[in-house]
Amino acid sequence: MRYYADAYNVHARIYAVKSRLFTRADYVSLIREQESSRDKVSTDEGMIRVKEEVFRKEIGKVLQLAQAVEMYEPLFLAFLRRYEVNNVKLILAKIFGRPSVTMWYDIGDFAIIGRDLLMKDVSIGELEKICSDTGLEGLFAKKVSYAHLEIRIDLLTMKNMIAASASFHREVGDVFRTFIKKRIAVLLALRRVRLKRIYHIHTEKIALDERAFSEIFEESFEPQVKIVEKELLGRIAGLEKSGVHQPEVPDIEYYLEDYFYQWVLSMFHKDFHAPYCVISYLWLLAYQIRNLFCIVEGVRFGLSQEAIVERIISEA
Repeated sequence: MRYYADAYNVHARIYAVKSRLFTRADYVSLIREQESSRDKVSTDEGMIRVKEEVFRKEIGKVLQLAQAVEMYEPLFLAFLRRYEVNNVKLILAKIFGRPSVTMWYDIGDFAIIGRDLLMKDVSIGELEKICSDTGLEGLFAKKVSYAHLEIRIDLLTMKNMIAASASFHREVGDVFRTFIKKRIAVLLALRRVRLKRIYHIHTEKIALDERAFSEIFEESFEPQVKIVEKELLGRIAGLEKSGVHQPEVPDIEYYLEDYFYQWVLSMFHKDFHAPYCVISYLWLLAYQIRNLFCIVEGVRFGLSQEAIVERIISEA
């Protein structure tokens, strides 16, 4: 049944389900539960199976709301497509003979890509045809390597999310673009750190690369990136004053993700009558899925409870 509610009804339901998102204390309890059933994730196959179960359970909350009200349907679909892109990556890895973790993101009846493709010998041409309705048709414009295709998928995914907002109700689209621009700024700030610290690429070359990036999106995100970098530098300075060692790249990634999470959290209650709560909840749920995956993987590889909790991003 489609369009069985109005926007305010959905907002009220979102407020209710948001109150049931896990806190840090809840995650600690979940780690203990997972440790008591470690045998379920003792193999890679078992870990993947449990993660798929986790994803289906969590994403079910979105599937129930996806067609509740017409003005939000494109928003929910854009969110679900973010996960389906991972399935495209999986099929690409198979085509190119690259090793990959065969986890499938099941988005139910909203899926365009079927899991049965993993059982077939699919060519690039066939995959291009299948992806023609996913916003990834531009992915195959040039014959490039798997590495380039993987990067292009991520870029196109973000670009398509911005483009998709044009089909949203105007109010939804305006708020959604605010979130996406902040997200892109966080990703660009992290990318700069990785290019400098891991690949030792000079600032000038990074700037040239980012000009090409801006051309893809047809706008510059530099003002937003500067805000994010200022927050990051402030956090690093505070840690150094307290005697903490110079953070490594994974630490910085955690700081930036936590910054974005806290920003999203601050937007949830901005205006009950506007789409902020809906868009915020979708991002907060994405972090909950991420956290639950961290727990499953941490237990699988024998990490301590403290080590797992350190990578959890949540409310206190």
